[in-house]
Amino acid sequence: MDYYISPFGDDSNAGISTKQPWQSIERVNVTRLQWGDSVWFHANQTFKGNLTLSESDVHTLDKPITFGSYGDGKATINAGTGAGLFAKNRGGVEIINLNFVGAAQNTSSGIWFANTLPEHKKLKHIRIERVDVSGFKHAGIRIAAQPIDGGWCGFSDVKITHTNVHDNGDAGISSIGAWNPEETEYSHTNIYVGKCRAYRNLGIPGKGSHSGNGIVLAQVDGATIEHCEAYENGKLNDCEVGGPVGIWTWDSNRVLIQFNKSHHNRTGSSKDGGGFDLDGGVRNSIVQYNYSHDNDGAGYLLAQFEGAKVFHNNVIRYNMSKNDGRKNSYGGIHFWSTGANGGIRNTTIYRNTIIMSKSDVGNPAAVDCMSEEIHSIHFYNNTFKTDGEAVLIRGEDNPKVIFEGNTCLTA
Repeated sequence: MDYYISPFGDDSNAGISTKQPWQSIERVNVTRLQWGDSVWFHANQTFKGNLTLSESDVHTLDKPITFGSYGDGKATINAGTGAGLFAKNRGGVEIINLNFVGAAQNTSSGIWFANTLPEHKKLKHIRIERVDVSGFKHAGIRIAAQPIDGGWCGFSDVKITHTNVHDNGDAGISSIGAWNPEETEYSHTNIYVGKCRAYRNLGIPGKGSHSGNGIVLAQVDGATIEHCEAYENGKLNDCEVGGPVGIWTWDSNRVLIQFNKSHHNRTGSSKDGGGFDLDGGVRNSIVQYNYSHDNDGAGYLLAQFEGAKVFHNNVIRYNMSKNDGRKNSYGGIHFWSTGANGGIRNTTIYRNTIIMSKSDVGNPAAVDCMSEEIHSIHFYNNTFKTDGEAVLIRGEDNPKVIFEGNTCLTA
């Protein structure tokens, strides 16, 4: 069934045609939508309220529930201080061609999927396409596992494409789930983020952990982030434990980050504000064909924090960093490790181009591998270039790092 919503409608109408539409989001929320139903909002009109989807015992993935716009243009959901769309324990949902806007005092996320189901249940098929999300305190789009039994519930087959997430607080796009460094399971599987822009997600002062990220995926086994752009995120982060990054992943396996741009990301603390990052327990992942420039932090960070899972078998290749490390003395490629679970191991870095100039704040380097808690790190066939004032390689004599066939240039 197709339902239509227009400010010129009436909630007493049947709602099943453009000639007799409903008027309000409240009317949608009290309707028990069936699998295959669609809800269409009048394009170029604004609707106040908070869309909600409660849990269902039946999941028919070939007949998703769809929310979108009808007519030329996009409808806007003005969520005020709440969530734009909150779906609890629901898969099989598509959100297409809509704007979601939060108020100045918003306390929620724009699009929020939450799984609290027991027995490791994964909910499948989420599609978010041609959506614009702004003005929310937490994430623009949040994919969250919130297990009540200590299990590994979560989401699978998630695709977010051609979407802008901007001017939010904590993050543009994020996934989060259960974290247990003693386990090898993950909350989410098969997440795809493509052709999205994440910008001016500035952070939440006083949060107490990293804040102001562009795109950050955690607790996922199998993900791709490609053809995206992240910029001007993180300015209000004031956390001294960890900071924001434009595009990154942590506590994840088999993540591919490619063909993205991440630039002019900031931090309000001494931590991060970088372009790309493989962090805390990432394994079997690849960062390739990306461009990072003019970030406060590292162009490409590899970091292992205390308590993280094993970090190993990652590849950084065919990337460029230009004038990153504008603050706090980061490198274009930068290692930091506490040694947790063996530290950072078996990492290969090749065919990258790193260009570094002097910064007015701090002492950046093309490469920083000073950390002692790294092992079997292999740099080969890279090009490292500085202006003659920035450091070329910091930690070149680290016996746990091998440099072969690299071209090192100073102006």
